Amino acid sequence: MDGYPSELTAAATFDAKRAILSKRDMFRPLAVGRTERLADALGGKKVRGETPVLVLEREGEALALLTSEMIFHHVAQGEWNGTPFLATF
Repeated sequence: MDGYPSELTAAATFDAKRAILSKRDMFRPLAVGRTERLADALGGKKVRGETPVLVLEREGEALALLTSEMIFHHVAQGEWNGTPFLATF
């Protein structure tokens, strides 16, 4: 993946002065209250095979978030395997 910044590079070049902060949230964060194995969601026809997802990986475990949900909310947060997480899109 040449040409893409590493996590350290991206963090080192983040300019907090460019952040747009307000007292009112424009989009309500997606509160992830429960998760389900993707294989189960596919098998139960809750998610189609061609549905776009964003995949997070932590310690060999993967979490898929529906891209359609993230397009609206822009932020997902919750607890995953006992550890809080926050994902932005």
